[in-house]
Amino acid sequence: MNMKQTIITFFLALITLTSTAQTKSEENPGWLWEISGNGITQKSYLFGTCHGDGHIFTKEEMFSINGLETALGKVEKVLFEGGMDSTANTEVDKEAIEKFIKWLKNPGQEWMMPQGTYYKPLYDTVAHFNEVNKFLYYKMKDPEYWKKNPGYWFSKLTIYEMLRQKKDEVSIDRLLKEEVEKRSIGVGFVEKNIGVSGTLFSMLTDMTSIDTIPMKRQANMLYHYIHDVLNNDSLFNMRGGISKAYLENDTCKFWEYIRSMDAVPGAESADDNNHEILHDRNLLWIPVIKENIAARPCMIAVGCRHLLGRESLIALLRRDGYTVTPIRKN
Repeated sequence: MNMKQTIITFFLALITLTSTAQTKSEENPGWLWEISGNGITQKSYLFGTCHGDGHIFTKEEMFSINGLETALGKVEKVLFEGGMDSTANTEVDKEAIEKFIKWLKNPGQEWMMPQGTYYKPLYDTVAHFNEVNKFLYYKMKDPEYWKKNPGYWFSKLTIYEMLRQKKDEVSIDRLLKEEVEKRSIGVGFVEKNIGVSGTLFSMLTDMTSIDTIPMKRQANMLYHYIHDVLNNDSLFNMRGGISKAYLENDTCKFWEYIRSMDAVPGAESADDNNHEILHDRNLLWIPVIKENIAARPCMIAVGCRHLLGRESLIALLRRDGYTVTPIRKN
């Protein structure tokens, strides 16, 4: 696993896919699905959004999703994810956040360089060392950066870059929420924040994926991350491709695009963290969704990866007796 793959895995936590796409019997399904049957008297909708990839979406791009504007005019309430949305008025996992802040300031002995090991001898060229030294010393403002091992810097730089991109992006979720509020449609959320932030932070502070890699290789992976991703912004350019694939409104093509990038190691077999972020959350959301769609026509607007795979919201609703069908592209 190279450094770019490792970082992309973290960055795509909100859009990573962990199982197969929709069945081939449903050719070219898009991101908007109709929910009916099982006793509900009015149709509701399931909409896969795109967030966390740094793209600046426009309203025109959002409404290019076939049927979305029409469906929005038929619903009385839109339920968003909530989770780490600061406007969700949901409970924050304060303990997890406090632990993470403490980790950033005092990462613990397992994140320290082995005694007698320094960065400069780990690099084959002085130029590589100088670039890492300059970035961590001046840009990260840490004159004692050399005390922490590369694994620590992978995670710290990842969360810093993730927050930076999050600040700059205009997500589909944000645009949709603005439109919903403008139309005075009710707003709700399918989850509480507690647990989600803890899972994300535990992913970023997990040593198991890197502690078996020799220190020299770790150092060179760190160099390539700083040189190829942060300095050249290649990760942002790659993520622009994901947004473009999303806007094709074709879940099968989107899945194939992700797979073709060969940039998300382990996507075919979910690990415990991805299982918690995807499958476990889907299960927790189902009762909330069922309660709301029984009371009124709703739109459930959640990250697009929750609509993909054998344990998707689509699959779970169907198992409970609902008819869930895609709104086809024109």
